[in-house]
Amino acid sequence: MRGAMVNCNQVQTEVITEGRWIEEEPLPHSTKQVVLVITGNPGLPGFYESFIKAINSKLSFDTPVWVVGHAGHVQPPENLDIAMPSNKKWRDHYGLTAQVQHKAEFIKTYVPEDVQLYLIGHSIGAWVLLNLLRDPDINKRVKKCYMLFPTIEYMAETRNGRIFHNIISRVAPLWIFLSWFFTTIFPSFLQTFMISVFSFFYGIPAKYNKVVQKMLDPRVLYRIINLAKEELKYIKEADHETISKYSDKLWFYYGTIDGWVPVRYYKNMMTKHPNLNAQLCQRGFYHSFVLKNDVDMGHIVGELINNE
Repeated sequence: MRGAMVNCNQVQTEVITEGRWIEEEPLPHSTKQVVLVITGNPGLPGFYESFIKAINSKLSFDTPVWVVGHAGHVQPPENLDIAMPSNKKWRDHYGLTAQVQHKAEFIKTYVPEDVQLYLIGHSIGAWVLLNLLRDPDINKRVKKCYMLFPTIEYMAETRNGRIFHNIISRVAPLWIFLSWFFTTIFPSFLQTFMISVFSFFYGIPAKYNKVVQKMLDPRVLYRIINLAKEELKYIKEADHETISKYSDKLWFYYGTIDGWVPVRYYKNMMTKHPNLNAQLCQRGFYHSFVLKNDVDMGHIVGELINNE
């Protein structure tokens, strides 16, 4: 497994790979396939490490699995002295539509045109995938899209959407100030200890402590929260035209205890698209499956890709 920051749409972006690195030439007899994961929000690839390992374990040895983070959701290390675009250029670099352009540029830059793409979108990543399918250059490369716990419609009307709008977004400035205080005042070892205690009580595996520490950077937290605000504001009716047009390329996986995607969204989707390949989880996976069910979910998706 390898991770690094790469420039994409003028934003330094974290990418983690299992298998061939994004800039490496494939072996002479390698399969011309790449599996690419588009994250949810927060969009830190570190949360998906075990997930892509599990996917890769089900595939042929030369099929790489890549996960690309959202623009601005990982701050470059201070010692690299790399400038990030100002938040004043939000729409160009960090906003909802900018994240789609960001992923399109990544694919066109790092995925050769003759390679078959298997795209996996988690949460808002599924919405990004539907938008990517509108790009003819990308669409022709896509073999299959796996939409996991897809937040592609009426997010503001869900239980979690109402909680975020009525509570979290209102105290967001305080959260961002506290994150600045936490990361500025406390030394790194004390930050690590406090995150470990917090993670223990909230059931977050210790392997994600460093990722949580990255997420608590106030610049990152600001972008995460503001992206979520845009999601609630702009994601309304699902793109049924694209879903219908490319249904043969889509596979949906809905949860039964999902505060962002209630079961009625699955039922409505199947009513409008009765032939759509969609499943309702029977194993009690949470929307944030990467925290507890990452390996199981990875095996499910990996086997589906392998069967393709």
